Amino acid sequence: MGDGAELSDPPDEQSLQLERRDDDGDGGGGGGQQRNDRCSGEDSGDDCTGDVVAMAWCDERLPATAANAAAAVVGVAIAWSLLYVNVSPTLMAVPGGSLSSIFMLYVTGTVAGWLINKIVGLPPRFGMLLAGIALQNAGLYTVTGWCSHLVTFIREVSLAVTLINGGLELDASQLHRLSRVVAKLTLLPCIAEAATAAIAAHIILPGYSWKWSLILGFTLSAVSPAILVPGLFQLKRLGYGEVKGVNTLLIAASSLDNIVSICAFRIVLGVLFMTSSVTSKIIQGFIEISIGTVLGVIWGFFLIFVPSSPWAMIYKKSKIENTITSRRLNRLITAKRSFLLGAGGFLAMTGSRWCNYPVAGPLACITSAFIASTGWRWRLKMQNRNNSTILADENCDEEDQDQEKPVEKVFEYVWGGLQPSVFAFLGTDIKIFELLKHFDTVIVGLLVLTFGITVRMIVTTCSVLGTGFSRKEIIFVNISWLPKATIQAILAPVALNLAKELGTQEDVECGNRLVTIAVISILLTAPIGAIGIKLFGPRLLPRAN
Repeated sequence: MGDGAELSDPPDEQSLQLERRDDDGDGGGGGGQQRNDRCSGEDSGDDCTGDVVAMAWCDERLPATAANAAAAVVGVAIAWSLLYVNVSPTLMAVPGGSLSSIFMLYVTGTVAGWLINKIVGLPPRFGMLLAGIALQNAGLYTVTGWCSHLVTFIREVSLAVTLINGGLELDASQLHRLSRVVAKLTLLPCIAEAATAAIAAHIILPGYSWKWSLILGFTLSAVSPAILVPGLFQLKRLGYGEVKGVNTLLIAASSLDNIVSICAFRIVLGVLFMTSSVTSKIIQGFIEISIGTVLGVIWGFFLIFVPSSPWAMIYKKSKIENTITSRRLNRLITAKRSFLLGAGGFLAMTGSRWCNYPVAGPLACITSAFIASTGWRWRLKMQNRNNSTILADENCDEEDQDQEKPVEKVFEYVWGGLQPSVFAFLGTDIKIFELLKHFDTVIVGLLVLTFGITVRMIVTTCSVLGTGFSRKEIIFVNISWLPKATIQAILAPVALNLAKELGTQEDVECGNRLVTIAVISILLTAPIGAIGIKLFGPRLLPRAN
Protein backbone atom coordinates (compact mmCIF):
# COMPACT_ATOMS: atom_id res chain seq x y z
CA MET A 1 0.00 0.00 0.00
CA GLY A 2 2.89 2.34 -0.64
CA ASP A 3 0.87 4.60 -2.93
CA GLY A 4 -2.33 4.45 -0.97
CA ALA A 5 -2.24 8.07 0.09
CA GLU A 6 -2.02 9.42 -3.46
CA LEU A 7 -5.57 9.97 -4.56
CA SER A 8 -4.80 10.84 -8.16
CA ASP A 9 -4.37 8.05 -10.70
CA PRO A 10 -0.96 7.59 -12.29
CA PRO A 11 -0.80 8.83 -15.87
CA ASP A 12 -1.91 6.29 -18.44
CA GLU A 13 0.92 7.43 -20.66
CA GLN A 14 3.42 5.72 -18.39
CA SER A 15 3.16 2.38 -20.17
CA LEU A 16 3.39 4.12 -23.57
CA GLN A 17 6.57 5.89 -22.50
CA LEU A 18 8.07 2.59 -21.40
CA GLU A 19 7.16 1.02 -24.75
CA ARG A 20 8.68 3.94 -26.65
CA ARG A 21 11.84 3.66 -24.59
CA ASP A 22 12.07 -0.04 -25.33
CA ASP A 23 11.39 0.58 -29.03
CA ASP A 24 14.08 3.21 -29.19
CA GLY A 25 16.49 0.87 -27.49
CA ASP A 26 15.74 -2.00 -29.88
CA GLY A 27 15.32 -0.31 -33.22
CA GLY A 28 16.85 3.11 -32.90
CA GLY A 29 20.46 2.16 -33.25
CA GLY A 30 20.66 0.90 -29.67
CA GLY A 31 20.06 4.33 -28.21
CA GLY A 32 18.67 2.92 -25.00
CA GLN A 33 21.58 0.50 -24.64
CA GLN A 34 24.07 3.30 -25.35
CA ARG A 35 22.49 5.40 -22.63
CA ASN A 36 22.69 2.52 -20.15
CA ASP A 37 26.32 1.98 -21.02
CA ARG A 38 27.05 5.68 -20.69
CA CYS A 39 25.35 5.83 -17.31
CA SER A 40 27.04 2.71 -15.98
CA GLY A 41 30.44 4.32 -15.87
CA GLU A 42 31.94 5.64 -12.67
CA ASP A 43 32.37 9.17 -14.06
CA SER A 44 28.86 9.60 -15.37
CA GLY A 45 28.37 12.62 -13.08
CA ASP A 46 25.07 14.45 -13.12
CA ASP A 47 24.18 13.45 -16.65
CA CYS A 48 22.48 10.26 -15.45
CA THR A 49 20.25 10.87 -12.48
CA GLY A 50 17.94 7.87 -12.54
CA ASP A 51 15.83 7.83 -15.72
CA VAL A 52 15.14 11.59 -15.80
CA VAL A 53 16.59 13.53 -18.74
CA ALA A 54 15.95 17.20 -19.50
CA MET A 55 14.28 17.20 -22.92
CA ALA A 56 14.24 20.96 -23.56
CA TRP A 57 15.59 24.26 -22.25
CA CYS A 58 12.42 24.79 -20.18
CA ASP A 59 13.27 21.73 -18.09
CA GLU A 60 16.46 23.27 -16.70
CA ARG A 61 16.53 24.40 -13.06
CA LEU A 62 16.00 28.16 -13.51
CA PRO A 63 13.19 28.00 -16.12
CA ALA A 64 11.47 25.21 -14.21
CA THR A 65 11.61 27.21 -10.96
CA ALA A 66 10.19 30.26 -12.73
CA ALA A 67 7.44 28.11 -14.22
CA ASN A 68 6.46 26.79 -10.80
CA ALA A 69 6.34 30.32 -9.39
CA ALA A 70 4.28 31.50 -12.36
CA ALA A 71 1.87 28.59 -11.88
CA ALA A 72 1.32 29.58 -8.26
CA VAL A 73 0.73 33.25 -9.13
CA VAL A 74 -1.63 32.40 -11.99
CA GLY A 75 -3.50 29.92 -9.80
CA VAL A 76 -4.06 32.54 -7.11
CA ALA A 77 -5.15 35.09 -9.73
CA ILE A 78 -7.65 32.65 -11.26
CA ALA A 79 -9.08 31.75 -7.84
CA TRP A 80 -9.48 35.44 -7.00
CA SER A 81 -11.11 36.15 -10.36
CA LEU A 82 -13.55 33.28 -9.94
CA LEU A 83 -14.63 34.62 -6.56
CA TYR A 84 -14.77 38.21 -7.83
CA VAL A 85 -17.11 37.46 -10.75
CA ASN A 86 -19.34 34.95 -8.94
CA VAL A 87 -20.02 36.47 -5.51
CA SER A 88 -21.30 39.76 -4.22
CA PRO A 89 -18.93 42.72 -4.80
CA THR A 90 -19.26 43.71 -1.14
CA LEU A 91 -17.76 40.37 -0.10
CA MET A 92 -14.74 40.85 -2.39
CA ALA A 93 -14.12 44.53 -1.63
CA VAL A 94 -10.61 45.49 -0.50
CA PRO A 95 -10.52 46.43 2.30
CA GLY A 96 -13.69 45.48 4.12
CA GLY A 97 -14.86 42.41 2.18
CA SER A 98 -15.30 39.33 4.34
CA LEU A 99 -14.51 36.77 1.64
CA SER A 100 -11.59 38.78 0.29
CA SER A 101 -10.22 39.00 3.85
CA ILE A 102 -10.30 35.21 4.26
CA PHE A 103 -8.75 34.71 0.82
CA MET A 104 -5.91 37.18 1.44
CA LEU A 105 -5.35 35.71 4.89
CA TYR A 106 -4.91 32.21 3.52
CA VAL A 107 -2.60 33.23 0.67
CA THR A 108 -0.53 35.57 2.84
CA GLY A 109 -0.26 32.96 5.59
CA THR A 110 0.92 30.31 3.13
CA VAL A 111 3.55 32.59 1.61
CA ALA A 112 4.74 33.88 4.99
CA GLY A 113 5.03 30.35 6.36
CA TRP A 114 7.06 29.22 3.36
CA LEU A 115 9.38 32.23 3.51
CA ILE A 116 10.09 32.03 7.23
CA ASN A 117 10.81 28.32 6.93
CA LYS A 118 13.15 28.67 3.94
CA ILE A 119 14.96 31.84 5.01
CA VAL A 120 15.04 31.66 8.81
CA GLY A 121 14.47 27.95 9.33
CA LEU A 122 11.59 28.43 11.78
CA PRO A 123 8.38 26.37 11.59
CA PRO A 124 5.93 27.69 8.94
CA ARG A 125 3.24 28.16 11.63
CA PHE A 126 5.28 31.04 13.02
CA GLY A 127 5.03 32.96 9.74
CA MET A 128 1.33 32.14 9.36
CA LEU A 129 0.65 33.57 12.81
CA LEU A 130 2.59 36.75 12.02
CA ALA A 131 0.68 37.12 8.74
CA GLY A 132 -2.63 37.07 10.61
CA ILE A 133 -1.40 39.68 13.08
CA ALA A 134 -0.13 41.89 10.23
CA LEU A 135 -3.37 41.78 8.21
CA GLN A 136 -5.54 42.46 11.23
CA ASN A 137 -3.53 45.49 12.34
CA ALA A 138 -3.20 46.80 8.76
CA GLY A 139 -6.99 46.97 8.49
CA LEU A 140 -7.16 44.31 5.76
CA TYR A 141 -9.12 41.72 7.74
CA THR A 142 -12.82 42.21 8.36
CA VAL A 143 -15.15 39.22 8.65
CA THR A 144 -18.87 39.54 9.35
CA GLY A 145 -22.12 37.71 8.64
CA TRP A 146 -22.04 34.17 7.32
CA CYS A 147 -18.28 34.39 6.71
CA SER A 148 -17.74 34.47 10.47
CA HIS A 149 -19.60 31.15 10.64
CA LEU A 150 -17.29 29.90 7.88
CA VAL A 151 -14.28 30.75 10.06
CA THR A 152 -15.83 28.85 12.97
CA PHE A 153 -16.52 25.90 10.66
CA ILE A 154 -12.89 25.81 9.51
CA ARG A 155 -11.71 25.81 13.12
CA GLU A 156 -14.04 22.93 13.99
CA VAL A 157 -12.82 20.94 11.00
CA SER A 158 -9.21 21.64 12.03
CA LEU A 159 -9.87 20.37 15.54
CA ALA A 160 -11.48 17.19 14.19
CA VAL A 161 -8.53 16.58 11.83
CA THR A 162 -6.07 17.17 14.68
CA LEU A 163 -7.86 14.67 16.91
CA ILE A 164 -8.04 12.06 14.15
CA ASN A 165 -4.35 12.55 13.41
CA GLY A 166 -3.60 12.01 17.08
CA GLY A 167 -5.56 8.76 17.09
CA LEU A 168 -3.91 7.53 13.89
CA GLU A 169 -0.42 8.18 15.26
CA LEU A 170 -0.98 5.97 18.30
CA ASP A 171 0.55 2.51 18.00
CA ALA A 172 -0.92 -0.21 20.21
CA SER A 173 2.32 -2.23 20.37
CA GLN A 174 4.40 0.82 21.30
CA LEU A 175 1.88 1.87 23.93
CA HIS A 176 1.98 -1.62 25.43
CA ARG A 177 5.78 -1.74 25.43
CA LEU A 178 6.24 1.72 26.97
CA SER A 179 2.91 1.89 28.76
CA ARG A 180 4.22 2.81 32.20
CA VAL A 181 6.65 5.50 31.03
CA VAL A 182 4.19 6.89 28.45
CA ALA A 183 1.42 7.10 31.05
CA LYS A 184 3.63 9.02 33.48
CA LEU A 185 5.04 11.31 30.80
CA THR A 186 1.55 11.99 29.46
CA LEU A 187 -0.45 12.61 32.61
CA LEU A 188 1.91 14.04 35.21
CA PRO A 189 3.59 16.93 33.29
CA CYS A 190 0.34 17.91 31.53
CA ILE A 191 -1.75 18.04 34.71
CA ALA A 192 1.07 19.68 36.69
CA GLU A 193 1.51 22.48 34.12
CA ALA A 194 -2.25 23.02 33.80
CA ALA A 195 -2.68 23.22 37.58
CA THR A 196 0.30 25.56 38.01
CA ALA A 197 -0.82 27.87 35.20
CA ALA A 198 -4.37 27.88 36.60
CA ILE A 199 -3.21 28.81 40.10
CA ALA A 200 -0.90 31.52 38.75
CA ALA A 201 -3.64 32.94 36.50
CA HIS A 202 -6.20 32.97 39.30
CA ILE A 203 -3.80 34.82 41.60
CA ILE A 204 -2.25 37.24 39.11
CA LEU A 205 -4.99 37.94 36.53
CA PRO A 206 -7.70 40.22 37.91
CA GLY A 207 -11.22 38.84 37.66
CA TYR A 208 -10.09 35.43 36.43
CA SER A 209 -12.30 32.76 38.00
CA TRP A 210 -11.13 29.25 38.78
CA LYS A 211 -13.03 27.89 35.79
CA TRP A 212 -11.40 30.30 33.34
CA SER A 213 -8.04 29.68 35.00
CA LEU A 214 -8.39 25.92 34.42
CA ILE A 215 -9.43 26.54 30.81
CA LEU A 216 -6.29 28.62 30.34
CA GLY A 217 -4.17 25.98 32.09
CA PHE A 218 -5.32 23.10 29.89
CA THR A 219 -5.01 25.28 26.78
CA LEU A 220 -1.35 25.95 27.57
CA SER A 221 -0.51 22.44 28.77
CA ALA A 222 -0.68 20.75 25.35
CA VAL A 223 2.58 20.01 23.49
CA SER A 224 2.59 20.50 19.72
CA PRO A 225 3.20 17.24 17.78
CA ALA A 226 3.21 19.31 14.57
CA ILE A 227 6.57 20.76 15.67
CA LEU A 228 7.82 17.87 17.78
CA VAL A 229 7.23 14.92 15.43
CA PRO A 230 8.99 16.24 12.26
CA GLY A 231 12.09 17.06 14.28
CA LEU A 232 12.09 13.62 15.88
CA PHE A 233 11.65 11.91 12.51
CA GLN A 234 14.68 13.76 11.17
CA LEU A 235 16.75 12.63 14.16
CA LYS A 236 15.39 9.10 13.76
CA ARG A 237 16.52 8.95 10.13
CA LEU A 238 20.01 9.91 11.28
CA GLY A 239 19.98 7.24 14.00
CA TYR A 240 19.73 9.54 17.03
CA GLY A 241 17.45 8.51 19.89
CA GLU A 242 16.94 4.96 18.63
CA VAL A 243 19.15 3.21 21.20
CA LYS A 244 16.60 3.45 24.04
CA GLY A 245 13.51 4.47 22.08
CA VAL A 246 13.38 8.15 23.05
CA ASN A 247 11.73 9.10 19.74
CA THR A 248 9.03 6.45 20.09
CA LEU A 249 8.34 7.50 23.67
CA LEU A 250 7.97 11.20 22.83
CA ILE A 251 5.80 10.65 19.75
CA ALA A 252 3.37 8.38 21.63
CA ALA A 253 3.29 10.60 24.72
CA SER A 254 2.76 13.81 22.72
CA SER A 255 -0.39 12.43 21.07
CA LEU A 256 -1.82 11.29 24.41
CA ASP A 257 -0.81 14.61 25.98
CA ASN A 258 -2.99 16.40 23.41
CA ILE A 259 -5.88 14.05 24.12
CA VAL A 260 -5.74 14.75 27.87
CA SER A 261 -5.55 18.52 27.34
CA ILE A 262 -8.41 18.63 24.83
CA CYS A 263 -10.75 16.43 26.86
CA ALA A 264 -10.05 18.34 30.08
CA PHE A 265 -10.51 21.64 28.22
CA ARG A 266 -13.88 20.53 26.86
CA ILE A 267 -15.05 19.33 30.28
CA VAL A 268 -14.15 22.57 32.08
CA LEU A 269 -15.60 24.66 29.24
CA GLY A 270 -18.85 22.71 29.43
CA VAL A 271 -19.00 23.16 33.19
CA LEU A 272 -18.44 26.92 32.79
CA PHE A 273 -21.40 27.50 30.48
CA MET A 274 -23.82 24.99 32.00
CA THR A 275 -26.49 26.27 34.36
CA SER A 276 -27.25 23.01 36.19
CA SER A 277 -25.98 21.95 39.61
CA VAL A 278 -22.48 20.69 40.32
CA THR A 279 -23.71 17.13 40.86
CA SER A 280 -25.51 17.04 37.52
CA LYS A 281 -22.41 18.48 35.83
CA ILE A 282 -20.25 15.66 37.23
CA ILE A 283 -22.80 13.04 36.21
CA GLN A 284 -23.07 14.52 32.73
CA GLY A 285 -19.26 14.48 32.47
CA PHE A 286 -19.16 10.72 33.11
CA ILE A 287 -22.05 10.23 30.68
CA GLU A 288 -20.25 12.19 27.96
CA ILE A 289 -17.02 10.22 28.44
CA SER A 290 -18.96 6.94 28.27
CA ILE A 291 -20.91 8.00 25.16
CA GLY A 292 -17.78 9.21 23.38
CA THR A 293 -15.82 6.05 24.18
CA VAL A 294 -18.60 3.66 23.17
CA LEU A 295 -19.37 5.61 19.99
CA GLY A 296 -15.68 5.69 19.04
CA VAL A 297 -15.25 1.95 19.64
CA ILE A 298 -18.31 1.07 17.55
CA TRP A 299 -17.36 3.39 14.67
CA GLY A 300 -13.72 2.26 14.75
CA PHE A 301 -14.62 -1.43 14.54
CA PHE A 302 -17.07 -0.67 11.74
CA LEU A 303 -14.33 1.04 9.70
CA ILE A 304 -11.99 -1.94 10.08
CA PHE A 305 -14.24 -3.99 7.81
CA VAL A 306 -16.13 -1.31 5.84
CA PRO A 307 -15.13 -0.69 3.10
CA SER A 308 -13.65 -4.09 2.28
CA SER A 309 -9.90 -4.54 2.05
CA PRO A 310 -8.15 -4.39 -1.36
CA TRP A 311 -7.40 -8.13 -1.26
CA ALA A 312 -11.08 -9.10 -0.91
CA MET A 313 -12.26 -11.69 -3.43
CA ILE A 314 -14.73 -9.26 -4.99
CA TYR A 315 -11.79 -7.37 -6.55
CA LYS A 316 -9.89 -10.43 -7.76
CA LYS A 317 -11.01 -10.88 -11.36
CA SER A 318 -7.95 -12.45 -12.92
CA LYS A 319 -5.10 -14.69 -11.92
CA ILE A 320 -2.45 -12.21 -13.06
CA GLU A 321 -2.91 -8.90 -11.25
CA ASN A 322 -2.02 -5.64 -12.95
CA THR A 323 0.20 -3.54 -10.66
CA ILE A 324 -1.26 -0.23 -11.84
CA THR A 325 -4.79 -1.52 -11.40
CA SER A 326 -4.06 -2.77 -7.89
CA ARG A 327 -2.55 0.57 -6.92
CA ARG A 328 -5.62 2.38 -8.22
CA LEU A 329 -7.74 0.06 -6.12
CA ASN A 330 -5.59 0.87 -3.07
CA ARG A 331 -6.07 4.58 -3.64
CA LEU A 332 -9.82 4.15 -4.01
CA ILE A 333 -10.14 2.21 -0.77
CA THR A 334 -7.86 4.68 1.02
CA ALA A 335 -10.10 7.52 -0.18
CA LYS A 336 -13.21 5.72 1.11
CA ARG A 337 -11.65 5.01 4.49
CA SER A 338 -10.39 8.58 4.83
CA PHE A 339 -13.75 10.07 3.89
CA LEU A 340 -15.71 7.87 6.30
CA LEU A 341 -13.26 8.43 9.14
CA GLY A 342 -13.12 12.20 8.61
CA ALA A 343 -16.82 12.72 7.98
CA GLY A 344 -17.78 10.49 10.90
CA GLY A 345 -15.38 12.29 13.21
CA PHE A 346 -16.63 15.73 12.22
CA LEU A 347 -20.23 14.56 12.62
CA ALA A 348 -19.35 13.31 16.10
CA MET A 349 -17.86 16.72 16.95
CA THR A 350 -20.76 18.82 15.74
CA GLY A 351 -23.47 16.29 16.62
CA SER A 352 -22.31 15.92 20.21
CA ARG A 353 -22.32 19.68 20.63
CA TRP A 354 -25.82 19.83 19.11
CA CYS A 355 -26.96 17.21 21.65
CA ASN A 356 -25.32 19.18 24.50
CA TYR A 357 -22.61 16.54 25.02
CA PRO A 358 -19.55 18.46 23.74
CA VAL A 359 -16.94 16.17 25.35
CA ALA A 360 -18.25 13.02 23.64
CA GLY A 361 -17.29 14.20 20.15
CA PRO A 362 -13.52 14.62 20.69
CA LEU A 363 -13.32 11.28 22.49
CA ALA A 364 -15.19 9.54 19.67
CA CYS A 365 -12.79 11.09 17.09
CA ILE A 366 -9.66 9.89 18.85
CA THR A 367 -10.99 6.45 19.81
CA SER A 368 -12.38 5.61 16.37
CA ALA A 369 -9.17 6.67 14.60
CA PHE A 370 -7.01 4.63 16.98
CA ILE A 371 -9.14 1.47 16.73
CA ALA A 372 -9.56 1.73 12.95
CA SER A 373 -5.84 2.25 12.26
CA THR A 374 -4.89 -0.56 14.65
CA GLY A 375 -7.36 -2.89 12.92
CA TRP A 376 -6.12 -1.95 9.44
CA ARG A 377 -2.50 -2.67 10.40
CA TRP A 378 -3.47 -5.95 12.05
CA ARG A 379 -5.43 -7.13 9.00
CA LEU A 380 -2.57 -6.17 6.68
CA LYS A 381 -0.09 -8.02 8.87
CA MET A 382 -2.25 -11.16 8.88
CA GLN A 383 -2.75 -10.93 5.10
CA ASN A 384 1.01 -10.68 4.52
CA ARG A 385 1.62 -13.61 6.83
CA ASN A 386 -0.92 -15.88 5.13
CA ASN A 387 -0.19 -14.93 1.51
CA SER A 388 3.12 -14.79 -0.26
CA THR A 389 1.67 -12.44 -2.88
CA ILE A 390 -0.86 -9.80 -1.94
CA LEU A 391 -2.96 -7.56 -4.06
CA ALA A 392 -1.93 -4.40 -2.25
CA ASP A 393 1.53 -4.13 -3.79
CA GLU A 394 3.59 -6.99 -5.05
CA ASN A 395 6.84 -5.05 -4.70
CA CYS A 396 6.43 -3.93 -1.08
CA ASP A 397 7.30 -6.05 1.91
CA GLU A 398 5.30 -6.23 5.10
CA GLU A 399 7.37 -3.66 6.99
CA ASP A 400 7.10 -1.04 4.25
CA GLN A 401 3.36 -1.46 3.97
CA ASP A 402 2.91 -1.28 7.71
CA GLN A 403 4.92 1.94 7.89
CA GLU A 404 3.22 3.72 4.99
CA LYS A 405 -0.14 4.26 6.75
CA PRO A 406 -1.91 5.73 3.70
CA VAL A 407 -4.93 7.07 5.61
CA GLU A 408 -2.64 8.91 7.99
CA LYS A 409 -0.90 10.50 5.00
CA VAL A 410 -4.24 11.72 3.66
CA PHE A 411 -5.00 13.49 6.93
CA GLU A 412 -1.49 14.92 7.01
CA TYR A 413 -2.18 16.48 3.59
CA VAL A 414 -5.54 17.79 4.81
CA TRP A 415 -3.92 19.30 7.86
CA GLY A 416 -1.25 20.87 5.67
CA GLY A 417 -3.98 22.61 3.71
CA LEU A 418 -5.75 23.79 6.87
CA GLN A 419 -2.67 25.11 8.67
CA PRO A 420 -2.46 28.56 7.03
CA SER A 421 -6.04 29.38 7.95
CA VAL A 422 -5.82 27.99 11.51
CA PHE A 423 -2.73 29.92 12.60
CA ALA A 424 -3.50 33.03 10.56
CA PHE A 425 -7.02 33.14 12.04
CA LEU A 426 -5.49 33.00 15.51
CA GLY A 427 -3.23 35.94 14.62
CA THR A 428 -6.26 38.03 13.64
CA ASP A 429 -7.45 37.89 17.26
CA ILE A 430 -4.44 40.00 18.28
CA LYS A 431 -4.79 43.76 17.92
CA ILE A 432 -1.47 45.42 18.61
CA PHE A 433 -2.75 48.83 19.66
CA GLU A 434 -5.25 47.37 22.11
CA LEU A 435 -2.54 45.05 23.36
CA LEU A 436 -0.23 47.98 24.05
CA LYS A 437 -2.99 49.63 26.07
CA HIS A 438 -3.21 46.47 28.17
CA PHE A 439 0.49 45.63 28.21
CA ASP A 440 0.07 44.19 31.67
CA THR A 441 -1.73 41.22 30.09
CA VAL A 442 1.43 40.39 28.14
CA ILE A 443 3.59 40.56 31.27
CA VAL A 444 1.13 38.48 33.27
CA GLY A 445 0.85 36.00 30.41
CA LEU A 446 4.64 35.60 30.37
CA LEU A 447 4.63 34.94 34.11
CA VAL A 448 1.85 32.36 33.86
CA LEU A 449 3.61 30.64 30.96
CA THR A 450 6.96 30.66 32.77
CA PHE A 451 5.53 29.18 35.97
CA GLY A 452 3.74 26.46 34.03
CA ILE A 453 6.75 25.47 31.91
CA THR A 454 9.08 25.46 34.94
CA VAL A 455 6.85 23.05 36.85
CA ARG A 456 6.38 20.93 33.70
CA MET A 457 10.15 20.52 33.33
CA ILE A 458 10.53 19.53 36.99
CA VAL A 459 7.71 16.98 36.82
CA THR A 460 8.95 15.68 33.45
CA THR A 461 12.39 15.03 34.93
CA CYS A 462 10.86 13.19 37.88
CA SER A 463 8.65 11.16 35.51
CA VAL A 464 11.54 9.69 33.52
CA LEU A 465 13.98 9.18 36.38
CA GLY A 466 14.67 5.53 37.01
CA THR A 467 13.56 4.45 33.52
CA GLY A 468 17.06 3.85 32.17
CA PHE A 469 17.52 7.19 30.37
CA SER A 470 20.79 9.06 30.79
CA ARG A 471 21.09 12.62 32.05
CA LYS A 472 21.53 13.96 28.50
CA GLU A 473 18.46 12.08 27.26
CA ILE A 474 16.37 13.50 30.11
CA ILE A 475 17.52 17.02 29.16
CA PHE A 476 16.46 16.36 25.56
CA VAL A 477 13.04 15.13 26.70
CA ASN A 478 12.55 18.43 28.53
CA ILE A 479 13.58 20.43 25.46
CA SER A 480 11.19 18.42 23.27
CA TRP A 481 8.35 19.05 25.72
CA LEU A 482 8.54 22.85 25.20
CA PRO A 483 6.87 23.72 21.84
CA LYS A 484 3.24 24.80 21.80
CA ALA A 485 1.33 25.65 18.63
CA THR A 486 -1.44 23.50 17.19
CA ILE A 487 -3.75 22.92 20.15
CA GLN A 488 -3.36 26.48 21.40
CA ALA A 489 -4.26 27.86 17.97
CA ILE A 490 -7.44 25.76 17.89
CA LEU A 491 -8.69 25.74 21.50
CA ALA A 492 -8.20 29.42 22.39
CA PRO A 493 -10.58 30.74 19.67
CA VAL A 494 -13.12 28.03 20.60
CA ALA A 495 -13.27 29.36 24.16
CA LEU A 496 -13.52 32.97 22.93
CA ASN A 497 -16.31 32.19 20.46
CA LEU A 498 -18.29 30.31 23.09
CA ALA A 499 -17.87 33.21 25.51
CA LYS A 500 -19.24 35.60 22.88
CA GLU A 501 -22.23 33.33 22.21
CA LEU A 502 -23.19 32.22 25.72
CA GLY A 503 -21.22 34.26 28.20
CA THR A 504 -21.22 37.70 29.74
CA GLN A 505 -18.99 40.65 28.96
CA GLU A 506 -16.61 39.46 31.67
CA ASP A 507 -16.39 36.05 29.95
CA VAL A 508 -15.56 37.77 26.66
CA GLU A 509 -12.77 39.71 28.36
CA CYS A 510 -11.41 36.49 29.88
CA GLY A 511 -11.56 34.86 26.45
CA ASN A 512 -9.61 37.72 24.88
CA ARG A 513 -6.92 37.40 27.53
CA LEU A 514 -6.76 33.66 26.95
CA VAL A 515 -6.20 34.17 23.21
CA THR A 516 -3.47 36.74 23.89
CA ILE A 517 -1.62 34.41 26.25
CA ALA A 518 -2.02 31.52 23.79
CA VAL A 519 -0.41 33.60 21.03
CA ILE A 520 2.45 34.56 23.36
CA SER A 521 3.04 30.88 24.14
CA ILE A 522 3.24 30.04 20.43
CA LEU A 523 5.54 32.94 19.55
CA LEU A 524 7.96 32.01 22.33
CA THR A 525 7.96 28.24 22.60
CA ALA A 526 7.44 27.14 18.97
CA PRO A 527 10.73 28.53 17.59
CA ILE A 528 12.66 27.68 20.77
CA GLY A 529 11.41 24.09 20.73
CA ALA A 530 11.98 23.57 17.00
CA ILE A 531 15.52 24.99 17.11
CA GLY A 532 16.29 23.16 20.35
CA ILE A 533 15.29 19.75 18.95
CA LYS A 534 17.32 20.30 15.79
CA LEU A 535 20.36 21.76 17.55
CA PHE A 536 20.65 19.66 20.71
CA GLY A 537 19.31 16.33 19.42
CA PRO A 538 22.64 15.20 17.89
CA ARG A 539 24.50 16.49 20.95
CA LEU A 540 22.38 14.86 23.64
CA LEU A 541 21.13 11.61 22.08
CA PRO A 542 23.31 8.55 21.41
CA ARG A 543 23.48 7.41 17.82
CA ALA A 544 22.59 3.87 16.84
CA ASN A 545 25.01 1.89 14.67
